[in-house]
Amino acid sequence: MDLSLYPQLIAMVVVFLGALIQGMIGFGMAVVAAPILFIVAPSLVPGTLICMAMLLSLLTVRKYRGALDLAEMKYAVAGRVPGSLLGAYLLVVASREHMSLFIGVAVLMAVIVSLFSVKVRATRSSLFVAGVISGITGTTSSIGGPPIALVMQNETGDKIRASMSIYFVFSSAISLIFLSAGGMVELDDFKDALMLVPPVLLGSKIASHLSHRIDQRMIRHALLVLCSIAGVSAIASGVR
Repeated sequence: MDLSLYPQLIAMVVVFLGALIQGMIGFGMAVVAAPILFIVAPSLVPGTLICMAMLLSLLTVRKYRGALDLAEMKYAVAGRVPGSLLGAYLLVVASREHMSLFIGVAVLMAVIVSLFSVKVRATRSSLFVAGVISGITGTTSSIGGPPIALVMQNETGDKIRASMSIYFVFSSAISLIFLSAGGMVELDDFKDALMLVPPVLLGSKIASHLSHRIDQRMIRHALLVLCSIAGVSAIASGVR
């Protein structure tokens, strides 16, 4: 990891927090980590962070595999392909400042949607559209969870965790393939990912013990506040 000690420590802390939150509610790793990493360690976004999200998703799928419905999520995965292509194109033509603004706006939009609790049924078409949007935001900023979470929000807790996690496994692989083909993910990104494995494993382990003990409403409110701060910070960085 070609970073000084201070950015390394920040990266480990935010990745740990992201893994902890996603382990408890089903998503949030990239929403929490991407805006901060983009400011203090931009080389870790999106490639390295996508690797971390994929690892965490594999761990979650293993835990909640009993509630998994692969047939339903294939439409979201199908939508991820064209979305990832468009996202990879945006990474080529957009500046760092524009991408920072994009990440910040994406996070704040997710917060606003969560506050209004917009209800969308999980149908073939809605999952496909969510997959396309997730492909764009996930490939450009590693933040691909909110569109899928919005569609799945009316399902049971275990089904949300299982469905979103298996989606993240496939979608992360798709994004990494497209980014690698475009020369935007290299061997160093995977080496950096190995350095961040311990905080991800620790966050996932703690989450497995806390997910059924902590008030979910309190977790949701804390996440929205943290996401708002992170989104505003990313927008401020882009404006500067």
